[in-house]
Amino acid sequence: ILVTAPLHIRVKRVMERDGVTEEQVMERINKQLTDEEKLKLADFVIINDGTTPLLPQVWTLHQKFLK
Repeated sequence: ILVTAPLHIRVKRVMERDGVTEEQVMERINKQLTDEEKLKLADFVIINDGTTPLLPQVWTLHQKFLK
């Protein structure tokens, strides 16, 4: 399961959470798989962009896993 958000949102969240600079966050992100690579590997994707409701996405996956 891939939980993702647009890059600018992820950067802002990490800066606020960890108290680091944008440059430090980008260094971390650049050491990871690209978003495209992550999407190719993911069986399911949850969008956590602050506007798309999370609960329906999680509920849908929950129902799939129960089958």
